[in-house]
Amino acid sequence: MVQIDIDPDKCRGEGVCRAVCPKGGRIYKIVDLGGRRLAVVMDESSCMGCTLCVSRCPFDAIRIDFKKRSRLRDVDF
Repeated sequence: MVQIDIDPDKCRGEGVCRAVCPKGGRIYKIVDLGGRRLAVVMDESSCMGCTLCVSRCPFDAIRIDFKKRSRLRDVDF
């Protein structure tokens, strides 16, 4: 699992994150908060970790924390 953080001070709610993400409509939602548009994370469990949202955000407002990912691949079966 990953953790997606959006900096509300940098985000302008243009929706680039939602547009470029393969699962954008499921993960991101653009909301209007008091006349200001902002992207919010709705379902980060659907994130594939492709980082398209991070690389394409024109405001450098998105961070993905991969340390939260499952370590199942490190387990011997």
